[in-house]
This record gives sequence, structure tokens and C-alpha cells, in this order.
Amino acid sequence: MHPFHSNLKLKSSGRFLLLSLLVLLSTSCGENKQASGDCNYEITETLAEVIDLRPHSDGDGRIAIYLDFKASILALEDQELGDLKDIRIDHEFLTRNNIQLNTKYEVTVSELIKGDCKTKLTVAFDHGFE
Repeated sequence: MHPFHSNLKLKSSGRFLLLSLLVLLSTSCGENKQASGDCNYEITETLAEVIDLRPHSDGDGRIAIYLDFKASILALEDQELGDLKDIRIDHEFLTRNNIQLNTKYEVTVSELIKGDCKTKLTVAFDHGFE
């Protein structure tokens, strides 16, 4: 595949993820407003770097991928990708998504700062994991 088409596919995936995030936020806030007003989110665009890959502690053949977020509340401690996105990561997932140490992903983190919405935190990767 030509590099231009690959970049175009990644940009389209990123736009789709961002649009999905906005729909999710507007839907969840429409149902759960505080008496004092709408829910407000702090949106941080940052990078997340793969800093460790190891067998998951559940001993079920899963792989734990630890990320170092460069900004947002998620930067306070390392985050495990599978737990963060509620996905099962195995060797095939690593291969399919070309995940390696030191790989950096562009990420949009939305953290609830005002209101009482069900959705407290969303994490949208510009990379569409398959």
C-alpha cells in the first residue's frame, strides 16, 4: 500500500474515533445532568508510549501492555492498555497491531471536571486497534 493511502486511512480512523467520542459524551451527558448545569470535560491531547510488554497477571495467556501517558490524569501512573480499553490482548493482537516497545500513540483523553455524567473518563486512540 502506498504511504499516502496508509496515512489517509489512519487519519480517517482517527476522525471516526474522535466523532465516536463526541457522540458518546453528548449522549451520556444528555441523560445525567446535575441540577447546577451541564457536564464539562477537560480534553487533553497527548501521547502514550509503550513502556513494557509482559504476561498479564491473570495467568490466562493475555499480554499486559503498559503505557506512559505524557499528560492528563492518566500520566500519574502507568496504564495497562487492555484494562483501559476493556480488550483482551494476546500475541495475535500484538502482531496484528504492530505493537512494540517505545511505540507512541496520539491519544485524546476526556476527563469529567464538572457535572454528574455516567462517563467520567474516555480515552480515544488515533490508532484504530483491530
